[in-house]
Amino acid sequence: MVVDVGYIKKVTKRLLTLFLTLIGIYLAFKMAVFYMPFLIAFIIALMVEPLIKMLSKKTKLERKPCAIIVLVIVFAIIVGLLIWGIGAIIDEGMSLLKMLNNYVGDGYRLYNELNR
Repeated sequence: MVVDVGYIKKVTKRLLTLFLTLIGIYLAFKMAVFYMPFLIAFIIALMVEPLIKMLSKKTKLERKPCAIIVLVIVFAIIVGLLIWGIGAIIDEGMSLLKMLNNYVGDGYRLYNELNR
């Protein structure tokens, strides 16, 4: 019997790669709770950096005051959007609760029509 060592190496390498990839994905999902704040902070820093550079060039201020000004503006925008979004969710939830009785009645009528 002839054993093809090259084939066994390829299969072993692919299985090992698959196994390590699955372990990596599993660990990434488990660790998402820990690294998500750092990822969000990194993305915000990447988005804010050009604004800080532009403000420091236009106003001839140092980087530190420009960074503080831009971060205050960005956090104000984020908080404003959160407040607006929460308000919209509460408003939609209240209208859903007001119409819930109608929705249940319509569903009950549709169920009865389909089961006749």
